[in-house]
Amino acid sequence: MNNYSLEGAIGNQMQIPLTNSWPVGNSSVSESTSLINDGFNFNPTTASLTVNKRGAGSTISEEALEDGGLATVSNAIVTRLSGAIAKATDVAGFRVALSGSETALTDIANVNVGADGVASGTLGNDCDLAVVMSPEAVAYAVKRQPTVKMFNDVSSDDHDIVATVRNGFAQLRTDFIRSIATNGVIGGSNGASLDQFSTSVAELRASNSPTLGGYYWAFVTPAQELALAKELNGIGGISSGSIGSVAQDLANDALLQGLITQAIGCQFVRSNNLPQGLASAG
Repeated sequence: MNNYSLEGAIGNQMQIPLTNSWPVGNSSVSESTSLINDGFNFNPTTASLTVNKRGAGSTISEEALEDGGLATVSNAIVTRLSGAIAKATDVAGFRVALSGSETALTDIANVNVGADGVASGTLGNDCDLAVVMSPEAVAYAVKRQPTVKMFNDVSSDDHDIVATVRNGFAQLRTDFIRSIATNGVIGGSNGASLDQFSTSVAELRASNSPTLGGYYWAFVTPAQELALAKELNGIGGISSGSIGSVAQDLANDALLQGLITQAIGCQFVRSNNLPQGLASAG
């Protein structure tokens, strides 16, 4: 919800003003008593957002374009490169949401937002991180929209194609974000549970974190999605022997996005761009 465009602006950084938390007003005020005191004064702070260049490129021969068809091959390359810079953007965004920095996380001890998961010492060294957050927890800015360029390399009769984007994120309020660390082994023990996500939602509500349409966003890895689906199987009485695998996936999705979303107050999104395979802090 905090989305900014820096296109055409000078510099690669912006300062986002943040107001302090709202206090509780006095329930009973005597006549002619001042309503202004230190507890009610606005003390804005700022969050810094720096945009970074993300890019990917490929070399393609003239013969490949001729034999495969210019439109077919070039479209395939552009699709792949676009996906590469989109993935780079998502990876950076999740890192900032969890630690405030785009630096790669190697240990769950480096996460600087609240945690609602199992004890770190029981997770081993293959931890996945889920994020449950308010839509106002993170800010995004773009300096250059996704751009694709093609150059001719005359010396080798090749074509160089590159895709770039300049964007960045800022962690605005750590109390608007919760993290869940679970075993990243698919089907392993100490996986994700609905209780963890319910706890995260309760923590966000307790901090007056804003929602979007009444819901927070919960981003999960494939291993965490499987653990939740298995738990839903038990809740809904659905077994793999009673329905086909495709129907089971649909049933799990319906429960995850419908019943459970309404019950615990968060919208689930699966992503392969969350931090995975981290070392345990314990």
